[in-house]
Parts: sequence; C-alpha cells; structure tokens
Amino acid sequence: MIPRHTRQFLVGFVLALSLGAMCGAHAEGTMPQVTVAEGYTVEVAAASPLVQHPIMGYLDDRGRLYVGDAAGVNLKKDELEKQRPNRVLMLEDADHDGRFEKRSVFADQMTFPQGACWLAGSLYVCSPPSLWRLTDTDDDGVADKREELVTGFDYTGNAADIHGPFLHPNGRLYWCHGRKGHKVQRVTMVSGQRVLGEVVHEGMACGIWSCKPDGSEVAWHSLGCGDNPVEVDFSPEGDILGVQNLYFNQPRGDTLVHWLYGGIYERADQLQAIAGLPRTLAQMPVVYNFGHVAVSGCCLAKVGQVAGPLQMYVTHFNTQRVVRVELLPEGASYKATEHEFLKLHDPDIHLTDVMEDKDGSLLVIDTGGWFRSGCPASMMEKPDVLGAVYRVRKQGVGGGNESPTRPAFASRLRSTSKATGEWVAQLSASDLRHVFLACQALDQLPSVPEGCEPALRKVLSRELDAPTEHAAMHLAYHVFKEVQSLEKTMSPMLLRRLLVINSHTAANNPDHRLGGSHAEDYLDAADEALARAAFEIVKASPLAGSCADRLTAWLKQPAVSRERLRALALYTQAMGNEASSQALVTAMLGHGSVAVQEAALRVIAGGAFSATTSVAWGELVEAMLHGATARSGTSEARLPILLDAIAELKSARFDAALQGIASDEARAVTLRLKALGALSTSGAGKLDDSTFALLSKLLADPANATARITAAEMLGHARLSDEQLPRVLETVPMLGPLELGSLLSGFKKYKPEQGKAIALGLSKSPVLGSLQESLFRTVFSGWPEEVFHLLRPAITAAEAATDAKKAKLEALSIKAVKGDAAAGRKLFETGMGTCIACHKIGEIGRAIGPDLSKIGAIRLERDLLESILFPSNTLARDYEMHAIEMSDGQSLLGIIKSHTAEGLLLVDGVGQEKTVRHEQVVADATLALSLMPMGLDATLSEAQLLDLVAYLRGLR
Repeated sequence: MIPRHTRQFLVGFVLALSLGAMCGAHAEGTMPQVTVAEGYTVEVAAASPLVQHPIMGYLDDRGRLYVGDAAGVNLKKDELEKQRPNRVLMLEDADHDGRFEKRSVFADQMTFPQGACWLAGSLYVCSPPSLWRLTDTDDDGVADKREELVTGFDYTGNAADIHGPFLHPNGRLYWCHGRKGHKVQRVTMVSGQRVLGEVVHEGMACGIWSCKPDGSEVAWHSLGCGDNPVEVDFSPEGDILGVQNLYFNQPRGDTLVHWLYGGIYERADQLQAIAGLPRTLAQMPVVYNFGHVAVSGCCLAKVGQVAGPLQMYVTHFNTQRVVRVELLPEGASYKATEHEFLKLHDPDIHLTDVMEDKDGSLLVIDTGGWFRSGCPASMMEKPDVLGAVYRVRKQGVGGGNESPTRPAFASRLRSTSKATGEWVAQLSASDLRHVFLACQALDQLPSVPEGCEPALRKVLSRELDAPTEHAAMHLAYHVFKEVQSLEKTMSPMLLRRLLVINSHTAANNPDHRLGGSHAEDYLDAADEALARAAFEIVKASPLAGSCADRLTAWLKQPAVSRERLRALALYTQAMGNEASSQALVTAMLGHGSVAVQEAALRVIAGGAFSATTSVAWGELVEAMLHGATARSGTSEARLPILLDAIAELKSARFDAALQGIASDEARAVTLRLKALGALSTSGAGKLDDSTFALLSKLLADPANATARITAAEMLGHARLSDEQLPRVLETVPMLGPLELGSLLSGFKKYKPEQGKAIALGLSKSPVLGSLQESLFRTVFSGWPEEVFHLLRPAITAAEAATDAKKAKLEALSIKAVKGDAAAGRKLFETGMGTCIACHKIGEIGRAIGPDLSKIGAIRLERDLLESILFPSNTLARDYEMHAIEMSDGQSLLGIIKSHTAEGLLLVDGVGQEKTVRHEQVVADATLALSLMPMGLDATLSEAQLLDLVAYLRGLR
C-alpha cells in the first residue's frame, strides 16, 4: 500500500449515543474505529432502519440519495430472476444537516441494482441483464414507470456484472460490464414498441459501454479480458477513468485504467475473450495497479478542482479503505500516486461506493457483511451485519448538501463541433496529449476530414507513448481504406504499425486480400516487436498452417539464427498440440545445433503441450538427460532447462534418472529440487521422508534465497502429513514474505483443526504486514470464522505498525519542502545514512543502485521519502534483486548490471562485481525486494532526513 498522511481518531461517545440507534454496522450500535486524513471528520449519514445493505448510489439535483439496497442473500442468476429480492431506495435529508432522515422504496423487485444516474427527471439504473429508466411521474417517491432501454448483459449473481450508468459530459450514458458474456442489439421503435434489431456485439469480453439517454446508438467504448470493471468517472476533457478488478492474474492486480476509445485490453490467461477484436497494441497501458484489494467504487473530485492534479477517490472492498489517488499528466495519459484517506477498522465492513456531494463532502457506502458470492475474502455471509452510509467532510465545514460551497470544475470536453481542420492541424502538434486528443476526436467523426490521411501518416512515423500510439492506429482503421505499401527502408516501428493496420484493413474490406503473406516476410525481423507483431498477424490468418513449411525449411540449415529461433518458439508455443507444431519441435530436438535443441526444450517447458505428445520426444529427451547426468560438458550445462521440460512431460521413463539427480548431494540444491519437481508423481500428494527432510532443510537455509523460495513452493503444493505440517509451521518466524506467500496459498487444502494450527503458526511471522489481509482471508474462507480469529490479532498488530510508519512518511513529505539542501549535501558526502555506499551523485559515491545525479527531475519529496522508508515499494527498473543459483552450488544475491556474450555482470550488496558465465547459472529468480534495507531512516534525525531529501529533490 502506498504511504499516506493520516490522523487516527475514535468518534466520540456523544456521537455514538446520538447515532447509535441508526448505525447497523455493529450490534452494540457504535461507530467503528476510524482513521481519516488530518482535517476531516466522519459521521453516519444513513444506517438501519433507513438502509439495510446499500451498494452503489447517486445524488440527484435535489440532494436526494438513490442507492441499490440488497436483501442480504447470495443468489445465482436463476434465483435472482425468480425472486427479484433487491430494491432501489430514495433517501432524503429534509433539514440539510448532512444526515438522511426519510426514505421511500423507489423501485422494488430488482435483480441486483448496482449504480444509478439521475437525468432529466428519471433515474437510470443498471440491474442485470439491462439498463433501466425509472420515472416517478407523480413525485411520490416511487417509480411508477419502468423502461428497459438496453439489454443482453449476462450475469451469474457474483456482482461481476453490469454497473452504472454514469453521465459523460458529452451527454451519453456509460456503464461497465464484467466478463460474463453479452449479446447486445440495437433497439428500434415499431408502432410504439421497442424492437431488438441488429447485433452491436456478441462475446465474452468485459467492457465499457455507452448509449444516448433514450437507449439509442448503443456502442462499446473499450473491451477487455479483466474480470470486473466496476465504475468510471470523467476528466474535464472527457477522459474515461475507472477501476477494474482482476486486470492482472498471478499475482492478482486490481487497477485504475484510462479506458481508451476502441481499446482492447489483454490478460494473458483470458485472451479467448477478445479473440477477433481489432487490437492495436500487444499491451494496453494501465495507469495504476492497487494489488489485491478488490476495488469497488470511484469518483473524481470535481468541486473546486480548477487546477492542479486530478483527485480520484477509490474504495477497497477487501481492506475497508478509501484511498485518494493523485493523477498528474504523463504524456497523453496520467501517472498516479496513492494516498490513504479513510480506514474503517472492522473486518465486516465492505465499502462499495464513494461519491462527492455538491458541498465537496464525500459519501461512502458500506454494504455490510452479507456478500460472499465470488468473494472468498469475505469469509462467510453475515446478513445480520448491516451496512451504512458515511459522510466525510472537512473540519469546520458544516451544513449539509443544500448548496455548493465551491464551484464545480468546468468541462473542457473536446467538441465535435470544433472545426475538423483544427483537429487535423493538431495531429502535427509536438505535445503528445494534443495529438492524442486530436486522434480520438477525429476517430469519432462520421466521415474522414480532408487532409487527415497524410497528417496521420506523419504521426505513425513518430515516437509515441502507448496511449497516443493506440489512438493513432485506431484512427488509421477508420481513415485508411487501402492497404499501405511496405518498404524495407522504413523504420521497424513504422513497419510494425503498418502491418497491424494493413491486417485490419484487409480483414474488413473484401476487395483487399492481404492474408498473412506480407507479415510472413517479417517473422525473423531483427526488431523483436516487429517480429512479434508479424507473428500475431500470421497466427490469425488462414495461412497460419502453411507457415510451418517456411519454418521447417529454416531447420534444414546447420545453424539457425537467433531471430529464427524466436519465430520457431512463437509458432510452436502458439499452435500447441497442432500436428505442424509437434513436428517442428521433434525436428528441433533432433537438430545438430545445441541452440536449436535448447530452444525446443524451452518451448516444452513453457507448457504449450499436453502430456500426450510425440513418442519421439521421449527418446530424444531421454538421450539428452543421459548425457547431462554423465556430466559431459555442454550436456550438463543444459540440465536446468532439460529438467523444466521433463517436468511438463510427466513421464515415468525419466523417474530413475531424476531420483538419482535428487539424491546426489554433490549437485546444486536447486538442481536437486528441479529433479524432484520433475518426477511423474510430483504434485500428486504426499512427500516421502527423505524429500521432506531436504525441503525442510532448504526452507530454513538463510544463505540460499533461491532454494528457500523453491522449497516453499513445493511444500505449499504438497499435502503434508500430520507430522510434517507442524515442522513446517515451526519455520514460519524465519521466512520472508516471498516464502510465506508461496506456502500460504497451499494451506487452504487442510481441515479446520489443522487450520487452527496454521493460524497460530502464521501469527508468529514477523512479515505478516507485507501481505494483504485479503490473501489470508481467501485461504481461511473454507474454515469456520473462529479459525481466522486466531490469526486476526497478529494481522491487526502488523497493520498498525505499518500504518504508523506510513503516516510518518506523509507528514515528513510536507516538511521536506523546507529542508536545508546544503546541509543535506554534506550528509550525503560524509556518508550519513549510508546512501553514498550504493548511489552516485556526480563523481561521488558507488554505482550499485540508481545514479541520483538528476533524481530531483523525476521524483518529488514524497517519492524520495518512500524510497528511504519503504525501499522495496517502488523498485527502479533494472535494479531488481536477483537470486542466482550456480552449478557449483553457490548462491548469489545482487543486481544484474549487464548481459554480455560472456555472461552476467552481477553487483552484490557491497559493490563487488562478478561475471557469471551463462552455463554456470542453474536458476535465476527475480525478487520483489531491494538491496537497500529498511530502517536507514533510523540512522538520521528527522531534521537530517528532511535536509537529505531537500538536497536530492534539487538535483536536476
């Protein structure tokens, strides 16, 4: 979690007495303990009996709050449609004191209302499978008119479905839909009746959708592979920013996304959801990764926001937090900094939405403890734990929502009424943000303006950031009606873009039959990005199968270039068990070149094939294994990748040789572990005594990080006996966060009684605070809640310690602006704080970590303080720590400074350089840790720390 400045306070006894009857969050009727940013207060705005389980809401122009209110039951789709148990409530604050006193059931018999928007006297609500317009024609607080505007969004009942809508400054309604499948059709009016017509899109992708307020002109804005986009909001210029759950997987990452027009957002394990969609980039940009927190609601602060960074508030369902995210311009998009804003200290609170009232206060919705479907981190459903609505406001700002105290920011939305010539001219701007806005505006025009095509060609020849490159290429889909000519003299960057554009143009124009022929010519391009783009085009074309003939011809040469090996690997991995792919791998394994053989082994190790593969592979791999175990030169050097490949084949024919490697104490321990993992019986259940003894020994080895991590993974996958499990739990106090995380995921397979022992063992870990509480809750979700309660005090204590240090960071960042830079320079040059031991400024210091000579140009005071207090939070690219296991049994820790033909140049924590030959490397694990230890701030006084930061900030 990114550090923040907070002030903890317990809401007073008087407030608890006055609101106790309203608050349903606790049986005793008291507010939870609250931590909130300094200068803010929190109060209950609504609770039971006004609301039971509020979900998401919206304030209308009269200050009335509409919320979806759940019945507290977890039902599947068929039961939801049968019972329709949920409702939309309207809450009123008659005396304008900021607390709601009156309610009406605005609409009952709803499936799962998640979100709302008030527009032109009607409430628009997303309740699956449709977007609805609800109208109260007689103003009695009850909607007497319901209209189903857009439908076709499937759902299962786990809340990863349709959310919203949200009103864009352009007058369109936008909403989110999870990866549940959809078939969306245009709606037309026939004799006063709504009739479903042409299919807009059908598929499994999640996405952002929009329509006009009457339900017409339905269109998707962005589609992707993530599980559940929840909410969006809009910048003054119309950018669509929103939160997305499970954008990344393994490890899970919940994100903030700038949803680009026409963007197709990938996730490696769910690519089938976007198959056939017009992609521009292999990887779409993401603004920020929150980690495993279950983002649930968001809003941009608009009241008074006329300058400075955008402020977005985001709720975390799993961690009972609201965070404030600062968004600063970065190229065509934004970079984000996260600050904790609000924490409610009760694990049964689950925050689902945050919205800004027109006086600048925030309303935060807690749905209570009922929801569990698809959310194992919630442990179990607790419908008796009711929800509430909280109001957060600045101290000294009284009153309610009767009038704004500051003006809302003015929309600077790009307008299609602007002269199209101006947009075309803006394509030539030097500022990428201007080019990006012009591309998006032109892309949404019904026809291509004059002069757009040559201007766009120039854009495509420029260096672009990812958002602008996507916008330009997507505009090219609209503009270029003819296939573009390709010339070998073009830059690889331009060739790559034109290849992708041509493939789209040809696919959508029956007069052009590009196929994959041109792309095939670039499969072995020296530029890897160009080669990969060419391969993706070939793979999707009808010529993918015949491409194997070209690749087979390459293998008839005695030597195969690195570029062609890359193309062979891409093809065989992508085609998997296809006959052409298997034949190529067989030919590669039997090739005379060691490099070609090892390329085939890497393909097999990548897991692209099922276990029922070619018999010839077994014979060829067995021969290689025999040579490797005989310790014959290059044969032994390939043993690590050979073992990885055998682990995928899972054949008993290798087991005897593997057992021999595992038992050979003269071999590197990582090789022995690989051999154990490659056995045909590995992962099948129990560990024998000798294997367990080896793994236990390595798990506790303080000198071998690679072996510890691997041992933890293997012990986590195994089912430990009643005698083995306690012995593993005894090592927990010695484990770091990586080893603990590897073990943790495997604990869920045990019974509740064993779970109690696991909880007590984990409670002794000194690194609990480095892992998200939701990870522990997920593991413990299959056991009775009292099992988790054995661990909870230790988690609470760990969180408190981390929070105290994070709070210190934010306070110091404010003071650091006034630090004495001259004094800070003396501190650095004299070695105070030990920075000089690993960093250089000019000619002073040592170049182990990043050079700090111009650090102030890219890092603010807060960033610099974070890197000192929490050095592993934001590792600089190319300064990650590597744990390297060598064939002679040595284990090395350090930073890889360079890759050469001779090997790796490794710099350890004391600055020693060592060249490690490639053939010596048995395993190389990248660690999410910094060589810079925590606690260096303790070597300096507060004043000295502030002076040092002031000095670093001034280095530009």
